[in-house]
Amino acid sequence: MLIKRSISGRIDKGSIGHNNRVFIAPNVDKSRTHENITLVREDIQEVYHELFDRALDEYNARQKRKDRRIKNYYEHINRSKQEKPFYEVIFQIGNTEDTHCGTPEANVATKALKEFVEGFQERNSHIRVFNAVIHLDEETPHVHINFIPFATNQTRGLSTRNSLSKALEQQDFKGEGKNKTCTMQWVEHEKEMLAATMQGLGIEWEQLGTHEQHLDVLDYKKKMRAREVAVLENKVECTQHQLENTQAILDDADTALKRLDSEYAEKSDAVEQLDSELADKNSELADVADKLAVNQQMLKTSEEKVTALMEIDTIEVKHKALGDKVTLSADDYEKVADLARKQVATETDNAEMSEAIDKLTAENDELLQNVARLREINKTLMTEKSALQKTVDRLRDTLRSVQEEVGYWKAKYSRVMVFLDEHSLRKRWEELIKPKIIKNR
Repeated sequence: MLIKRSISGRIDKGSIGHNNRVFIAPNVDKSRTHENITLVREDIQEVYHELFDRALDEYNARQKRKDRRIKNYYEHINRSKQEKPFYEVIFQIGNTEDTHCGTPEANVATKALKEFVEGFQERNSHIRVFNAVIHLDEETPHVHINFIPFATNQTRGLSTRNSLSKALEQQDFKGEGKNKTCTMQWVEHEKEMLAATMQGLGIEWEQLGTHEQHLDVLDYKKKMRAREVAVLENKVECTQHQLENTQAILDDADTALKRLDSEYAEKSDAVEQLDSELADKNSELADVADKLAVNQQMLKTSEEKVTALMEIDTIEVKHKALGDKVTLSADDYEKVADLARKQVATETDNAEMSEAIDKLTAENDELLQNVARLREINKTLMTEKSALQKTVDRLRDTLRSVQEEVGYWKAKYSRVMVFLDEHSLRKRWEELIKPKIIKNR
């Protein structure tokens, strides 16, 4: 005998962090999170490269103006106000009263959801699934399918581009007004596919609303509103948690950026100090080189005198003005000897100066090596700082997006609460969502 269960399906904004349990919402039973079934998990940016890179290259090649070229299509769509980087569709079988997680009925429903997802990609030729998870750590088994729609053979923009409406049109879902859009038709079609899968496992699709016909219209609307409010409250809590998680990541990134700024400043100061020391050493080296040049010139001009000096000892000192040999007076001899001593001293100074130059040159070489090393470190730090800054900017964009989402759901939640107050339903709603306490007997 077939059992009857309802099917719910809807397009949602989607949160990959929530789906993959990067953060845990209050309605999640963490002790059962390990039971969740991950069917698909791929990096969204890699999938973007796979889907759009060829069309992106062709598009950029046609652009004569550089400012019209698109460097990264994923980031381009992420900044777009018209398209979303990805979409999410959620399907659930039954409810918490008849298909609670952990029951035999829930196990059959889980099997049906798994088989349904396995055929989802094959049925949808213009939908690319990159993440799909069946959650079994909440009240009722349900699946989150995250996907990127892509329309081909487009005449505007990229020939293959992100567009949900165009992608669904290429899958033969034509919109027929706001009450029967292509998206609504597609979701309904997928519910029928899920119903067919359930049928093979002994579950019949119970159309929502048929079993409520015995209720008066007001009671039915009250119940539907209460369910909507519960869903909204859950989404606000999940989004708020995501906001807090993103803020924590951003704070960590800011801390790391400040650390890099401090380290970069220290290295820059060290480079400036070494540059100053190097300039002083170069100036000192130039002075020594100038002195050496002067001494070398003196040495060159006195070489002939030194040669003559070496023969002084053979000169016979006589007080004669004429003869076969040149004679010098004692005074002249002392002058020549003094010149020789000065020449020897000059040669000694030159040797010491050469030694000083060698030492300064070695010090300069070492300083130059240190400057080059520190400049290389600075270059690495600047690269790290640039990469981190991009991460911080991306996180700030995400934070801003999450803040907008929180504001949206809070405003919607507020409108629902106003509705409940206008119809005197707040007390009933509070009783409906109040957790039931079972007393031990």
